Amino acid sequence: MQNLLDYEIILLPLCRYLHANASFMKTEMITLKKVSLKDIAAKAGVSTALVSFVLNGKGQEHRIGEETARHILQIAKEMNYRPNLAARGLRSGTTGTLGVVVSDISNPFFAQIARDIEDAADKLGRTVFFGSSDESAEKMKTLISGLINRGVDGLIVVPCEHSEDTIQELCKNKIPLVLLDRNFNDINVSYVVLDNFNAAYKATRHLIDSGYKKVGIIAYDVKLNHMQDRIRGYKEAVAEAGMAANVLVIKQKNFDKAFDKAMRKAMDDGVDALFLPTVTITISCLHYINDHNIEIPKQLGLVGFDGGDAFDLFSVPVSYVSQPVRHLSVKAVEILIDMIVNKNASVQGVRIVGSLIVRQSSLP
Repeated sequence: MQNLLDYEIILLPLCRYLHANASFMKTEMITLKKVSLKDIAAKAGVSTALVSFVLNGKGQEHRIGEETARHILQIAKEMNYRPNLAARGLRSGTTGTLGVVVSDISNPFFAQIARDIEDAADKLGRTVFFGSSDESAEKMKTLISGLINRGVDGLIVVPCEHSEDTIQELCKNKIPLVLLDRNFNDINVSYVVLDNFNAAYKATRHLIDSGYKKVGIIAYDVKLNHMQDRIRGYKEAVAEAGMAANVLVIKQKNFDKAFDKAMRKAMDDGVDALFLPTVTITISCLHYINDHNIEIPKQLGLVGFDGGDAFDLFSVPVSYVSQPVRHLSVKAVEILIDMIVNKNASVQGVRIVGSLIVRQSSLP
């Protein structure tokens, strides 16, 4: 009974308040409707056409006074006006939006790319729509089609394996496009990528110079340029040192089982150091090391890719190749905007050098 009285003490005054303020709440809800040019014009005491000129940056062209223009802009801001991008696109041929397709936005590397692209685009007055292909060429094609149907002005795409036809089709239809992180040598399209060969070479050379005698690599079994360049960089370094290459390739399907099998083979073959060319592969290796009580760096040296909290908080700080993610992302946005604004912009291919962060995991 006491509990019921407690509820009445709380609820009855609340009910009275809601009843007394019902008209006020209704008014507040009404203000949430989409604000139109006509609404702004009515409040400013001017014509709808005049408001349109000011909000579209044509005030001076139509000789609208600065004070009047400021007054209209202030009212638009107070009323939380949001332009109709679709209507604007019909008039100007652009919507101020960009489409971005990455492999997996939950992956820390691609999440950071998405964040940096969004920030760079926002500074240039652009809005970004994102999608994840999950390394599926069919899903990537569907996502791109949806983004184009939404009227995006251009695309930044992390292409997946077997997506060449989709990229070729976009180029054929003159859709402004920049490939990020990966590219296709046989397609004349703008791209921004890491110098993957150089990064892998430096990482492997560091392990060799640290005194390891049998350095291996665990890589994805894909034909994409970025992975093949990392394998090539590794092979070049071990060949220069007179060592045999120990390349263990794994399928992304049933990844956990494939990775465990590759690690067992590496340890059985006497590999004493590993270059791990992606953040996902590196983190999987750290789990395996913990589960099997492998001593780092004495029993096994490591250089991973991309870094992150797992690299910092592991029992031994992990060496890794650091990609200049912000630089890559910003450059991709800059090239894309140039293509959108300048219809005849030339194709650009940009390779950006990464850096090797040396820590305890690679220093026996």
